[in-house]
Amino acid sequence: MNIIGIVAEYNPFHNGHAFHMARARALLGEDAPVAVVLSSAFTQRGLPAILDKWTRARVALLNGADLVLELPFVYAANGGAEFAGGAVDILAATRFVTHISFGMESDCPPNIKNIIEILLTEPRSFKENLKINLARGRSYQASVAEALGMEFQESEKSRVLEFFSSPNNSLALSYMLRIKKMGYGLIPIPVKRDATSANAASIREGFGKRDAWVEAAMPPSSFAALKEAGSAGRVADKDALWALLRGILLRSKPEELKNIMGMNEGMENLFLKNVARAKNFDDLMGRCVCARYTRGRLQRQAARILVRLERDAAQAVTQNSPPYVRVLGYTKRGRLVLHEYGGGASVPIITRLAAARAGDGRLLADTEFRAAQIWECLTLSPNLKAETENHVVQVV
Repeated sequence: MNIIGIVAEYNPFHNGHAFHMARARALLGEDAPVAVVLSSAFTQRGLPAILDKWTRARVALLNGADLVLELPFVYAANGGAEFAGGAVDILAATRFVTHISFGMESDCPPNIKNIIEILLTEPRSFKENLKINLARGRSYQASVAEALGMEFQESEKSRVLEFFSSPNNSLALSYMLRIKKMGYGLIPIPVKRDATSANAASIREGFGKRDAWVEAAMPPSSFAALKEAGSAGRVADKDALWALLRGILLRSKPEELKNIMGMNEGMENLFLKNVARAKNFDDLMGRCVCARYTRGRLQRQAARILVRLERDAAQAVTQNSPPYVRVLGYTKRGRLVLHEYGGGASVPIITRLAAARAGDGRLLADTEFRAAQIWECLTLSPNLKAETENHVVQVV
């Protein structure tokens, strides 16, 4: 049985996401079940998801998904390679997902296999150029792209750099790299993004401004969920994020922040230097952005500070594959998939964090629980029991 895996944030779910799901099925040539690996409380850019994961899971199930699995905070609020690696590992661990579909801004370049091979083997020339670019103070992503481009002839270099300039293309490459590196049997189904659909960032901004066009940019059930959450005070608020982060930073010492995962190269001093001057969260990020630290990396670091993601615990978890697969929701067809094929998974499939009782599983679950509670604190109507009250979203 073919089952399509999709990695998503659905922040919020919009018409472009519905197009992707339908297109993936069309390219496969059958109405295959879709299993979504969904970012939990925070996104890959380090910001809180606009809606809680349970609501986003339900909307996904109402709009074509059959099964929703959780991408824990440790992977979700991380760099592209770690984000993609954790998600692909989860899909592979089920042992029933056969394909993975991802959106791209453009078609794969003809030399995509060569690109993957260079990034996997890291030849000497690539390593040397990467080191030079990093020494110049450029971000890691930009340094990799430039070093990679130098491995090709001038006629191909511009196309490689253009391909890397899109975050969606770069993330798609990260999925393919992880599959190749780990030897997974997942078959890629690239889908060129629908250029006519509004993106999630513009929808969030438009919703905040109460722009009328937002409703047409989303499936009815998704817009209804967003509207209902807004009325109920169940939307994450950036002002609340700033208040909480500022308080933590003002009472923290550099040596405390250095224990947070990813706090390298004196980044803790950058945060502490600018927190008292900043007017809000965006202002703080703007003051800290530099050639070495992108806004995305700084925002992820802020999320890790909020959740208190300690370096040693995080490294213990991320150096290995995810110790469990957690189900957030399913349709009737998704439940049948779990019943028929779930027993063959390489790790336990759970529905409650309490089921992860030991080792890396306990560390991952404890971090996820804190992230969920922090997300609740960023709303006007927090439910600090949400993580223990909600288990599996069921859509018939």
